[in-house]
Amino acid sequence: MAVIDKKIKKVLTLACREAGKILLKGYQKKKRVKSKGQNDWVTSEDIKIEKLIIKLIRKDFPNSNFIGEETGITKNVENITWIIDPIDGTNNFIHNYPFFCTSIGVMLNGKITFGAIYDPLRDEFFYAQKGLGAFLNGKRIEVAKVKHLSDSLLCTGFITSKKIYAEKNINNFKRLVFKTRSLRRDGSAALDLAYVACGRFDGFWELGLNSWDTSAGVLLVREAGGRVIAANGKSFDILKNKSLISGNKIMVKEILKNIKVKEF
Repeated sequence: MAVIDKKIKKVLTLACREAGKILLKGYQKKKRVKSKGQNDWVTSEDIKIEKLIIKLIRKDFPNSNFIGEETGITKNVENITWIIDPIDGTNNFIHNYPFFCTSIGVMLNGKITFGAIYDPLRDEFFYAQKGLGAFLNGKRIEVAKVKHLSDSLLCTGFITSKKIYAEKNINNFKRLVFKTRSLRRDGSAALDLAYVACGRFDGFWELGLNSWDTSAGVLLVREAGGRVIAANGKSFDILKNKSLISGNKIMVKEILKNIKVKEF
């Protein structure tokens, strides 16, 4: 592994662990919550974590670019961009529902090359590097090998702050729910993708996502031997596409057969 690769992994690990400390401290305690729009919320921990992550990154990569859910886009001179979701699953965190994480993806020269997702409640650190595989707490992971939709455990999500996506996906949910063994809706797309990567879910799809929701998780799934496509069946680009389907090749094909959505 090149020096720069080791340095990026070290920063990702540190940033995720420090974010986890803040999440654990705030978990099961009263939150300071503000509205960002209709059914769209932010906590003081979201902002605190994102600022801390950027501060930690800048110590080693001072001229980085950033895409953050809370702080927006910061452009600089380097060809490295860090895509940050300080708390993926903010609504879960607000309600002390134990399913949320911190997600950081790293683009080098316009391509997602590194990704890390950390679940502090379970102390699970998911990490992927393009071409070198995906790992959970240092052990290599692979997507599930389920071949039939009837044997699958699938997961999806509804963006309730964007009604049009939710309405479309509820119809997709109806088409799939009785064709699977079971279907989940957990409220953290990043962690859902990590669960696909390690084989806990056989497939995951969602409409209306942003780059900070998907950057690390998409790389994890692909490096774990899985496939990620846009919900219209075309190639998925984290900066351009809002909707995705993920899983092994068979599951992706089966989900796509039952999804009726146009990218918009």
